[in-house]
Amino acid sequence: LLVSSNALQRIFYLSYAYLTTQDERYAARAEQEMLAASAFSDWNPSHFLDVSEMTMALAIGYDWLHDRLSRHSRSIIGTAIYEKGLRASENAGHAWFFRADNNWNQVCNAGMIYGALATYERAPEYCKALIEKCLASNPTAQKCYDPDGGYPEGFSYWDYGTGFEVMLVAALQSALGTDAGIAAQESFMRSATFMTYMVAPSGKCYNFYDSGSGASCIPAKYWFARQLNDPSVVAVDEQFIRQGRIPSDRLLPIYMLFASGLDLSHSRMPAARVWVNHGIAPVFIYRSGWDNPDDTYFAIKGGRASSNHAHMDAGSFIYESDGVRWAVDLGMHDYNRLEQAGVDLWNMRQDSPRWEIFRLGVESHNTLTFNGHRHDVNGMAEIVEHHDNQRSKGVSIDLTAVFAADAKNVVRTAELDKNDRLTITDRIANGAQAATVSWNMATEADAEIVDTNTILLRQDGKQLYLKLRTKADAEAVIRPDHQYKPFEIVDKGVRTVGFDIRLAAGEEAEVEVSFSPQQK
Repeated sequence: LLVSSNALQRIFYLSYAYLTTQDERYAARAEQEMLAASAFSDWNPSHFLDVSEMTMALAIGYDWLHDRLSRHSRSIIGTAIYEKGLRASENAGHAWFFRADNNWNQVCNAGMIYGALATYERAPEYCKALIEKCLASNPTAQKCYDPDGGYPEGFSYWDYGTGFEVMLVAALQSALGTDAGIAAQESFMRSATFMTYMVAPSGKCYNFYDSGSGASCIPAKYWFARQLNDPSVVAVDEQFIRQGRIPSDRLLPIYMLFASGLDLSHSRMPAARVWVNHGIAPVFIYRSGWDNPDDTYFAIKGGRASSNHAHMDAGSFIYESDGVRWAVDLGMHDYNRLEQAGVDLWNMRQDSPRWEIFRLGVESHNTLTFNGHRHDVNGMAEIVEHHDNQRSKGVSIDLTAVFAADAKNVVRTAELDKNDRLTITDRIANGAQAATVSWNMATEADAEIVDTNTILLRQDGKQLYLKLRTKADAEAVIRPDHQYKPFEIVDKGVRTVGFDIRLAAGEEAEVEVSFSPQQK
């Protein structure tokens, strides 16, 4: 995939550079890159993302540089697109993306449509049928944004999957004069705003699932801003550009294409400070403002561990205040390191070795466990209530299905008062066996146990107290350092703090943890 991604970046940049400068060096190098890729024996069809990105790469170069390419080069490149790209989709075992409901559908259908449009004259009936097949398949992936615009695979995969969805619809609009109904789908169009709320005051993102915490301008968002005529969609991206946070993204040229003609001088942040989406991965986000790095930011999620790219993190949260991210999510683990070590990484079943990886399993996430057991991978945690008024902002997530083997009922409620002080309350009805319920939070702060019910965190000259209130038998804990496997990324400077609550069989308990810079 890296080879195909590099090819797409090079050929897209070079083609854009030639069209805007007419400097022959750019066209000549793009031609070399396309001929080199055309000479490959195949584009790795067993991992079809590779085929799709390479097909898109050559399709853009073939189209944008068509009149500049020699007849011989056009023949070689066009044949490669058709034979190694389009015809690879005939293998149903490799082209399972047609049935997928995730980023594979978006990326692969986009690549096939680009190849078919670029070489349409070579085989009109074949290309027409393939485009129609892609357009019949693509709505399956668009449903993942329902009902509210949240993207279930997280920040980084919105950038990937939605980036290629934007490429797909933009090609349809420019080549065929239609958006195939994609731009009319409300939840899809709302998703760019979801990505704005996913950026915290620190400038880091809410990095649940397989995402890093870094954030920068996302070129695809400018298509949404242009389509909606709403510069607020890219207000945070404009901030990133002023800060020099511009990605070396293979789709970067679409920034210039879609930002052109947009009046970005009055791009304002959204008026609302709360985002809520339900669907595959329910998310609640609150921020106290949009202008200050010291603003409060709280985000929490539900979902199920068996979803695409999911971690075992139902009920997990991140929290920023006073310029510090106190509760962290460790985010993605390098795939290659795990696959090279023989980890069955994409096995999402209950007994999968995937959940033994610290970053992916339950231990590293800011949620509950019963007797150290794994969450039920098919248990769905839903947002059951949320509110936003002058007195407080909050959300309740029903975790009962996640703990089906251990508890009768578990509901986690998070509430921020009018002063933006956070309290998390877990209402638990234990099952038929006695249990130690572990309340965990990963942090980069230094930690000290003040007393049985209190933990003091210190970071960047700031402090935060975690204060436990419950009638159950409980104590504050700082977990011992995790014993990483030799091939795992070691998360230096991260520690897990929390509370152990011991419950008798059938016991009911209310566990309240408040967050405050003062001990009282």
